[in-house]
Amino acid sequence: MTVDVACCHAVLHIDRLTSNLAMARSMLDSGARILGVVKANAYGHGALVVSRALERAGIDGFAVDSPDEGIELRQAGIASPILVMNPLCPGDASAMIGFGLTATVSDVEAAEALQAAARRAGRPADIHVRARSCCAGLGADGDAVPSLLRAVRSLANLRVEGLFTHMIGPYRDDPVQIGREVTGFHTLIDRLPADLPRPPLVHAVTSPGLFNAPGARFDMVRLGAVLYGIRMVEAGGAPFPFRPAMELVSRVAHLCRLEPGDDIGYGPAARRRSDGRSGGPARGGTGGRAAMIPVGYADLPYLLRFRDSAVLIRGRRAPLIGEAFMGKVLADVTDIPDAALGDEAVFVGAQGIETITVEDIGKANGIRPSAILMLGPRVARRLSGHSAGQVEGVQ
Repeated sequence: MTVDVACCHAVLHIDRLTSNLAMARSMLDSGARILGVVKANAYGHGALVVSRALERAGIDGFAVDSPDEGIELRQAGIASPILVMNPLCPGDASAMIGFGLTATVSDVEAAEALQAAARRAGRPADIHVRARSCCAGLGADGDAVPSLLRAVRSLANLRVEGLFTHMIGPYRDDPVQIGREVTGFHTLIDRLPADLPRPPLVHAVTSPGLFNAPGARFDMVRLGAVLYGIRMVEAGGAPFPFRPAMELVSRVAHLCRLEPGDDIGYGPAARRRSDGRSGGPARGGTGGRAAMIPVGYADLPYLLRFRDSAVLIRGRRAPLIGEAFMGKVLADVTDIPDAALGDEAVFVGAQGIETITVEDIGKANGIRPSAILMLGPRVARRLSGHSAGQVEGVQ
């Protein structure tokens, strides 16, 4: 029997996830491929369940950071191509070959290690060569790419499937840097010697670049944030047609009175003052009412240093006050007099006409919005949507 007593639960809307994939396809040229970025447990959304849902929806493959992430997907039955984006450590070559993962190569030594492992296994290995984007990022310097490609092509057990870079300009929404990076990568490709044919899959664009770097879409794009409905950049106010795939919900577990001078945290600044400078809004020297919610920085790491954040209770914003504990946080409900034990408390999502987004939280706390849902292990997972049953149990 499953007993639902979790401190907090995350609701993953499978239909929104697959609709976001369809929306991304509609923005690309016909034939362009999409790699779903599921590194870091799919930005907290659950790599296995997300990959299963996107694979059923026809995604072209996945991208992860490290071999262990790819191996976990393979062991769960994911059959689509999986690109490990970090440059290959030679000691990981055998595992990469054994689990059919596509390696990223940025130097000859790594390529030779992969060649040896592929020869021992008796099968070829696909690789992608990673180039630096102008003066940013990891990978082979642009001038070294032709010699690296030539060296790799001389290794009989390796097949150069792709060439890619990781752009920085789109994340800064900086048109000058975007232009410089796009031009530099185009120039690198155009100047490849005649004996080095262009690899079948050239890719540079990630989620921000879908909006502000259309000239770098090439053959494939690597999308993470937009699939999860997270907006990384404003991109000049361009429409953002993607819906958040996850909501984060808890409940009110305790209600109490707070008087000026009460301590509401371990630090000396976590004291409720009558002037409202910390611990909640001013009350003219009178007390207030607080709701304890059993979610702390062990569950939502951003709570460790939150600023100007709130939860939704009874369709209204309840400011978080004091400082978060490891397993709980307080919200000021003085202006929500009907707040009661067991009320739903929404950290991310909608309640009534109010909404809190990861973008709101990120802006208030100086955190990239894609990091907000990196959840702790106590947070329970639930799936929603008519196709949820098709991926149930793969969390």
